[in-house]
Amino acid sequence: RSSDLLVKDLNGKNYSLIVNNLLKPISVQGSSRKIKTDNVLVMCRKKSEQKWDFLTQVEKQIKDKSKPSLDKDEDPSQSMMNLMKKLYDEGDDEMKRTINKTWVESREKQERGNLDF
Repeated sequence: RSSDLLVKDLNGKNYSLIVNNLLKPISVQGSSRKIKTDNVLVMCRKKSEQKWDFLTQVEKQIKDKSKPSLDKDEDPSQSMMNLMKKLYDEGDDEMKRTINKTWVESREKQERGNLDF
């Protein structure tokens, strides 16, 4: 499942656009193209009329990896700690400073017994 666009001899150059690993199959017969002076419009028809959240399988895999996994058997507070750890590990320096500041303030409130919910 891929798409390949080849433009030959445009101002003396050849151009190629290849999109590999499309999420779902497309219908070649139902697809069309429009050639204009400054661009090419390619319209691909899906074989089945269902919504595509992504163009390629790779985009879907990247998005799925970034989603936090939800374990229904896991303690909710442990899930929150895992999420915070992931944010801290993947965050930039500013994110780490913010998380540390919030953590310290929270611990200080707990020690004083002034936790406001």
